[in-house]
Amino acid sequence: MPMAPGAHAQGALLLFWALPLLVALAEAGAVCQQRFPLPRAIDNLAVSPSHLLVAGGSCLYELEPSLRRTVRELHATGSQDCAQPPGTVSKLLLPYGEGAPGGGFLLTCWTLQDGICQLRNLTGGELLSSETQVASCLPQGSTAGVVVQGSSGSWYLAVAATYFLASEQSCSASSDSAINIHTLQGTNKWTAVLDDQMLKLKEGKYLYFVDAFLWRKHIFFPYYHHYNANAPGQPSVAIIKQPDGSNPISFYGQGYLQCANKTKILSSSVILSEQRGLWAGVFSPHHPLRSSSTTALCIFDLEKVMNNTLSHATAGSHGLPTEKTVPLPTEKSYTIIHSDLSSVYATVVLNKIVLFLGTGNGQLLKVILDENMKPNCPEVLYEIEEETPVFHKLALDPVDDSYIYLSAASEVRRIQVADCSKYVSCQECISAKDPHCGWCYLNQRYFFLIVVTAVGNFSILSERLSTCQVKNIKTNHQVICQRKEPEVMNCSCNLGIAEFTDNGTFIYLLTFNTCPGYSPMHIISIEPAWISVLGKKEVIVRGENFTGVSNIVMEMTGTSSCKPYEIHVTKVLNNTHMKFSLPTGRKEVKSVCIKADGVNCSSPITLYYVSLPMCSKIFPNISWISPIRQNIVMIHYYDIIFFFKISGCPGDISHCSFLAPSFHHAKGSTISSVILEVEKYNIHCSKLYYHPDPVFTGYELTTDMDPFLDLKLFKENDNLNISKSEIEVSLSHGTGGNLKNITFTVQNITQKPDRSIILCKFKSGKDPATSKIDPSTVKFGNIKREVQKKRHHNYLYALILIPFLALIVTGVAIIVTRYKSKELTNKLTQRLDEFESELRKEIREEFAELQMDKLDVVDSFGTVPFLDYKHFALRTFFPESGGLAAIFTEDMHTNDESLTALYALICDKDFLVTLIHTLEKQKNFSVKDRCLFASFLTIALQTKLVYFTQILEILTRDLMEQSSNIQPKLMLRRTESVVEKLLTNWMSVCLSGFLRETFGEPFYLLVTTLDQRISKGPVDVITLTEFSMVALNVVFEKIPENESADISWNIQVNVLDCDSIGQAKEKIFHAFLNKNGFSYGLKLNETVLELQSSGQQRELLDIDSSSAILEDGITRLNTIGHYKVITKIMQSNWEPLTLLQIDVEYADEHCHLILPHSEEVKEMQIAKGKQKFKVKEMYLTKLLSTKVAVHSVVEKLFRRIWSLPNNKAPIAIKYFFDFLDAQAENRKITDPDVVHIWKTNSLPLRFWVNILKNPQFVFDIKKTPHIDGCLSVIAQAFMDAFSLAEQQLGKAAPTNKLLYAKDIPLYKEEVKAYYKAIRDLPPLTSTELEEFLNQESKKHENEFNEEVALSEIYKYIARYSDEILSKLEKEWGLEEAYKQLLQITALINDKKKCKWI
Repeated sequence: MPMAPGAHAQGALLLFWALPLLVALAEAGAVCQQRFPLPRAIDNLAVSPSHLLVAGGSCLYELEPSLRRTVRELHATGSQDCAQPPGTVSKLLLPYGEGAPGGGFLLTCWTLQDGICQLRNLTGGELLSSETQVASCLPQGSTAGVVVQGSSGSWYLAVAATYFLASEQSCSASSDSAINIHTLQGTNKWTAVLDDQMLKLKEGKYLYFVDAFLWRKHIFFPYYHHYNANAPGQPSVAIIKQPDGSNPISFYGQGYLQCANKTKILSSSVILSEQRGLWAGVFSPHHPLRSSSTTALCIFDLEKVMNNTLSHATAGSHGLPTEKTVPLPTEKSYTIIHSDLSSVYATVVLNKIVLFLGTGNGQLLKVILDENMKPNCPEVLYEIEEETPVFHKLALDPVDDSYIYLSAASEVRRIQVADCSKYVSCQECISAKDPHCGWCYLNQRYFFLIVVTAVGNFSILSERLSTCQVKNIKTNHQVICQRKEPEVMNCSCNLGIAEFTDNGTFIYLLTFNTCPGYSPMHIISIEPAWISVLGKKEVIVRGENFTGVSNIVMEMTGTSSCKPYEIHVTKVLNNTHMKFSLPTGRKEVKSVCIKADGVNCSSPITLYYVSLPMCSKIFPNISWISPIRQNIVMIHYYDIIFFFKISGCPGDISHCSFLAPSFHHAKGSTISSVILEVEKYNIHCSKLYYHPDPVFTGYELTTDMDPFLDLKLFKENDNLNISKSEIEVSLSHGTGGNLKNITFTVQNITQKPDRSIILCKFKSGKDPATSKIDPSTVKFGNIKREVQKKRHHNYLYALILIPFLALIVTGVAIIVTRYKSKELTNKLTQRLDEFESELRKEIREEFAELQMDKLDVVDSFGTVPFLDYKHFALRTFFPESGGLAAIFTEDMHTNDESLTALYALICDKDFLVTLIHTLEKQKNFSVKDRCLFASFLTIALQTKLVYFTQILEILTRDLMEQSSNIQPKLMLRRTESVVEKLLTNWMSVCLSGFLRETFGEPFYLLVTTLDQRISKGPVDVITLTEFSMVALNVVFEKIPENESADISWNIQVNVLDCDSIGQAKEKIFHAFLNKNGFSYGLKLNETVLELQSSGQQRELLDIDSSSAILEDGITRLNTIGHYKVITKIMQSNWEPLTLLQIDVEYADEHCHLILPHSEEVKEMQIAKGKQKFKVKEMYLTKLLSTKVAVHSVVEKLFRRIWSLPNNKAPIAIKYFFDFLDAQAENRKITDPDVVHIWKTNSLPLRFWVNILKNPQFVFDIKKTPHIDGCLSVIAQAFMDAFSLAEQQLGKAAPTNKLLYAKDIPLYKEEVKAYYKAIRDLPPLTSTELEEFLNQESKKHENEFNEEVALSEIYKYIARYSDEILSKLEKEWGLEEAYKQLLQITALINDKKKCKWI
């Protein structure tokens, strides 16, 4: 517990006899520190009466206060490895009952076993008892608790914890954030309050509890909202009454905590006594952008917090308040503003409040408050050399409170709380008002009393100057007073008594004008804005109005300094630029302004002082001797300008990516040192190894791989590890003096035992092998090498033999041809005569059919049978894997810990992008695997479309980087990468509503119209060969599943007299669907047709006793004409029957309209079943009539796609088109055709064509082969409308191209207008896009079983685990992802080993 005020009040009485000890301490020097490193990052810290307790991973260390020795090392589990089990985090360290028998107890809580808490003996560490489901089991979740003693002497643990987070698994204790009370009785009993008495706060989930403390028999829990950063809410405090045996948990109230409009609490500390209680908290925004006012420290009076809460709060169910209040800050509370506070510890020394503050850049600050709660100038007590943030908990040494413990990363330091040695006089020591330091009059020197820390930031206001004038209105406005003042509404001048009238009336006119001819200085920027603590010899200040003034001074104020530091200008370069030299300083954010001639400062800007840069590694760290090689250095704080120095090489090289210089004088391998130079200060970086230049021995050119040229370049093996991006290969070819260069693309480099082979390719329609070939040129670095081609003479022998073989073959061919020609001529003449006669007949029949055909179009089809979203999405995501898609609709949620962890890892943007790129580099990761992986990922992220869209943006930009090196117009043309399939799925998800509301009805009209046209002609059920029509009145018998008043049970259906019974049933079913909008409810084989005629009923079957038996025992299927149907048929519900159906594979013993072995069938089999006649042009008239019949429907459908109703485009289309426009502009792509092609490939080609060709994706229908052929033609015309190429069609052009040749130019103009209209619309705001994506995400919650998708994703991760782990290990910044993936793998492997006993 913190020390009460006045605890050191008697310290002054002890100064005399303690003087020798104090002098000895003074001679020890300034602030000192000891260190203790841990193998894992520090998770928790606490102090007992005699030791320091530090936890990291699954280990707990009990240390001597001096940190010189480890008293005891404890483990949460039996493992001695602090990293096992993975993800273990310490949640509570609470020593209590120090005066109890046995020396007290230690309560430790961990994330293990759903939040286990262990009760140990404080002196020996023995485990006494344990209980699960107490603390938070989530590594990112919070747990705050305090152990208090009731009136009966019983000990109670009051704990508040987060049991559920959106990105992690939930704990079994609760699905919310809650406060609970546990009774600790003796040493072996542990009793928890029942769940129905658990206090659940009104805010619900995602609360982060920062601290817990007891004051005046009330327990306080400060907390903030951990998630939902778009509306994070106010930081709050919940208060409960101290528990006892009769009332274990009783809610007192809760309310908001206001501190500089910050929403997150980083650290907490209290100063408690019976008279007064103060609470200090460090606050920050949820998503801070580093500035001079990012964080704030506020102090609240706990009594006023309780009064405000009590006076307004009323209790609801379970103690929940129905109304929250806002406690006002105390009258003496204050705020410290700072750029990067991370922790606070408050104490009282000699009746003065002392604050120790840790910062995010590794500083320990000290602030002292006076009697009016006003802070002094912050003092920097200690500074970590690296930019390591200070842990959020600070603690005083329990034995010697002149030291404080400072934790950062995996190390704890012991820091002295004051540096009294800096005071050299009594006046200086007293004026500092540091309660830890005193002055000895006897020895005329300082002495040490005690210790502590803090920091502040004071903004500098800049104001323009104006002239304040007072004029006498009686004397022609004579100016009697003039003064320059800030541009505010107050104006003052010094006036004498004579300038007033007798009665005191003011008779002068006051004017307020800007100074004539004066333009105030204004700063735009400082270059560079990031400098090291060494300062900068030369910085450039950019701004305005720098000339015409004198005595220019830069005023610089830091967050750890109270007085501004003035720096005189070095040189004014011109009116907009001047030069300054900046001194050394501490690492902090500084506020900088400029002033001249004593005028107030300009508007301030920010300057960052940071640590010196650190070099971690160079890659590649190998170079060749002669040329220059590109090297990259991994550096922390690379914003600081520095130079590279290479030992043995003159000159400097700037920035992080440098060209390794040549070492011509070196005869063999050599080693050089790389040094960073910052302001003449050298920092050792790494070693650079030089090896001899690469040696190329020859090449082979292969020209028979049309349209590619393959070139194999041979190189001796070496240690240079040359990558394909570092080599440029070119080849000269041509005839005479006209030589041209071909630049090859390096595909890969393969190293074999004897040599390395570099495979290069070049795509060209012209074969350069017929022209002269000059030596190949290889460029690496800035050096070129010529390589001679390897010679092969075997082809000369082949050239000699070829003419002789050709003569022999030609002679034999002439003899055979003459013999066969006479026989073929006779047969051909006979066949031509037969064909001419048949041709005349067919042309006349087709013409007659065209003239008599009715161009009727379906105008009413009832309700459109849309598929629900789930089936639409699955058919789009998995178009060829129907069985695979079915598993995602099953409800099989298991709350698997490993899958939850995998989901959290996938939500790491850097990891997911690295994973996808790594998978795509694997040779056996096929196109099918890429598509499946993308669809699994889409399902897993179905409810996080904002994050999904961000990943899509990153991958699309990466794809552009790949495509721009070869041909940008080919981007998104095919589905060969994960991002291309992701884009297809994203469009399907985002446009599903537009598809249903705008596009669906005309599309269904088109499909229905085509089906009607196809049904007019006879089709052989067996051979599918096309060959008068009967109108039937069909009466449907009602079935229980479809008994509805809105269903039409009597429907008119048109069938052909040559239709088989199965075909007729299918047409009847289709008519029922079109009329009512849903299917009949029974399958085709569960119904029969009955003929009602003259009061008699007869069942109609495809095969019955009346079926005709033809030659060779072949049975003809019954048709409507076979039964002489002229009236009506009734379809009724019968038991399932075994009937021949249309989709049955018929054997040779059955036929329908023609015999299976007839001449027509043979001809069709030769033509692959497409046409009855060999001349397919016979059907052009029927094709044209169909086109005319559906033309208006097609045009209506097209214009639904490329029109903007109400001048609004779908948000997804507008967003992605604007994204493509922005990427083209960023890449300096000025060709408008490229952007047009990108948009066409991303939307029409990738989405609309897929829908147009597959109506079964949208509707509950079956797509027949005939419908598929028709829609393919329409889809081709649709894509031609988006093409930029001008179609040059001739008489030999394909029929489907000629069919819409006159329509395409009009369509193209409409498409261009459509693209332009979208581009001219106002750009979307990020809020509009996120709101749309969030709405779509909510629509699709609980649609799919995401765990199945995560399992499938993990299968790919497991398949390539070695490559993925290797990549994560090498990538900077993915170390945590690497560890999490190892943890997930271990969890899944353990689960596989589990067996039921």
